[in-house]
Amino acid sequence: MKFARDIAAGSLGLLIILPLVAWGLVGCADPTRQVIGKPYLVDSPTPATIFGEATIGPQASKEAIANIKVPDLPHKGPLTLDECLELAQKVSPTIDTADQGQLGALWSRWQSITDFLPSVDLSYSVTHEGDKAVIPAHAGQKQYAFGTRITQPLFTGGANVTRYLLAQLGVAAADIAKTQAREDLLLAVKQAFFSILAAEKALAVAKATVVNITGQLQRTMSLFEEEKAAWYEVLEAQTELAKAQQAETTQSRTLLVNKANLNILLRRPVEFDVKVRDELKRYKFPLTLDFCLNIGLHDNPEILLARNQVEAGAKNVDVARSALYPQVQLTYSSNSVGDTGKASGGWSANSSSWDIAAVASFNIWEWGKTKAGVEISKVALNQAINSLTSLEDSVKLEIATNYQNLISAGLNIDVSVKAVESAAENLRMVNERFQTGMSPITDVLDSQARYSEAQYEHYQSLYNYNLAWAAIERSLGRRVPAQGLPDQPLRPGQPLSPVSLN
Repeated sequence: MKFARDIAAGSLGLLIILPLVAWGLVGCADPTRQVIGKPYLVDSPTPATIFGEATIGPQASKEAIANIKVPDLPHKGPLTLDECLELAQKVSPTIDTADQGQLGALWSRWQSITDFLPSVDLSYSVTHEGDKAVIPAHAGQKQYAFGTRITQPLFTGGANVTRYLLAQLGVAAADIAKTQAREDLLLAVKQAFFSILAAEKALAVAKATVVNITGQLQRTMSLFEEEKAAWYEVLEAQTELAKAQQAETTQSRTLLVNKANLNILLRRPVEFDVKVRDELKRYKFPLTLDFCLNIGLHDNPEILLARNQVEAGAKNVDVARSALYPQVQLTYSSNSVGDTGKASGGWSANSSSWDIAAVASFNIWEWGKTKAGVEISKVALNQAINSLTSLEDSVKLEIATNYQNLISAGLNIDVSVKAVESAAENLRMVNERFQTGMSPITDVLDSQARYSEAQYEHYQSLYNYNLAWAAIERSLGRRVPAQGLPDQPLRPGQPLSPVSLN
C-alpha cells in the first residue's frame, strides 16, 4: 500500500506539472499578433468563436462587432511596401492558422514523450451480492474492491523512440508550413501593392490622354467652323475622346479593385482609401541564376517540406518494423477487497495482494500482416522520394522562369523608355503640323494613341519587373535586397557553395 501511496503522490505531481507545460505551449504563440474578428452573420446556424472572442452568430452584440480589432496605420501618409508586409503578417488568419499548427505539433510531441512514462490505472468497485448467493453467509452483503496497476514500457522494438522522432519532424513541418504561409502572404501583398501602383500610373496616363484629346477636339471644332477641317475629322476626334474616357473609367475601377484587394490582406474595410508610396523602381538584381537555383534548392518551403516528408516516411518504416520485435513491459498490481469502504478514505480490507511482473509478448504469426505493413511504408517512402525529385525539378523551372521574366522585363524597361521619348517627340511634331494645316487630325489622334500606349507599356514593364522580383523571392523563400544576400550559411550545417554575383 505504501507503493500505491507513492504512485498517488507522483500522480498529484504530474497534475501540477501538466498545466504548467500546457501554459508554456500556449505561450509559444506569437505575442505580437492582433486578435482577429469575423464579421457578423445574421443567419449563422451556430455560435462561433475565433481567438476566444464570440463575434458571429445571433448572440453577437453591436458592441462586440464595433470592438473587432484592426491594425492601426503607422501614419496618415502613403504606406511603404515594408509597412504593408508587416501589417499583413500581424492580422492574417492564414498566419494564425500556421501558429495553431505549430502549437498542435508541440502537443503531439508531448504526447509522444508520454509513451516513455509509466501509466497508472486505478479501479474501485462495489459489488452487492443477492439473496441467492452461493455462500449464504454473504447473502445481501456488499464487497468493496480497490485496485492499482502501474505499467512501465521497457522495450517496444524502437516504436516509442521512432514516434518521438516523427513528432519532432512534425514540429519541423509545422515551422516550414508557417514559413510557406508567410511567403505566400508576402507575395500576395506585393502583388496587390504593385498592382495599385501600376493602376495609378495607368489612370494618370488615361486622364492625360482625355485632356489631350479634348484639346485636340476643341481645335478641330474651331478649324471646322473656319472651314479648314472636315466634319469627319471632328467625328474622329469625338470617337477617340469617347475611347479615352472609357479607358479612364476602366482604369479608375481597376484601381479601386486593387485597393480593395490590399485592404482585404490588411483586414481593413474594402472601401478604405489606402494610399501607397511609389516603389515601382528598377534595381539591378544582385544574384545570378545559378546562385538562385542553389538557394532555392536549400530554402524553398515546398522542398523543405518534401524533405521532411521523406524523413517521416523513413521513420514510418521503422515504426512498422517495430512490430517484428517482442514487446517488454514492467507491471505492478495491487488489489484489496473489504466489507466496507469509501472511494475517498480508509476501509477495512479482508484480503489484499500485490505483484510485480516483467511481461514479454511476441506476435509470431499474423499471416504476413506485419510484413505487409512494412512494405506499405516502404512504398510510401519511395513515393515521397519521387515527389521530392519531381518538386526539385519544378522549383528549378519556376526559378528559371521567374529569373528570365525578370531579365525580360528589365530589357523592356530600357526599350520602353526610348519608345516613350520617341512617341512624345512624334506627337509634338505631328501636333505642330496639324496646327499649321499640314497634317489631318487623324495623324494627331494616331500619334496620341501611340504615345499613350508607349506610356502604358513602360509602366507595365516596371510592374512586371517588380512582380518578377517578388516571384523569385517566393521561390527562394527569402527576401533579396538590392545589395545582395549576406555571405553566410543559409541554415546551420548547410552552407552554400561559393558562386559569383553580377
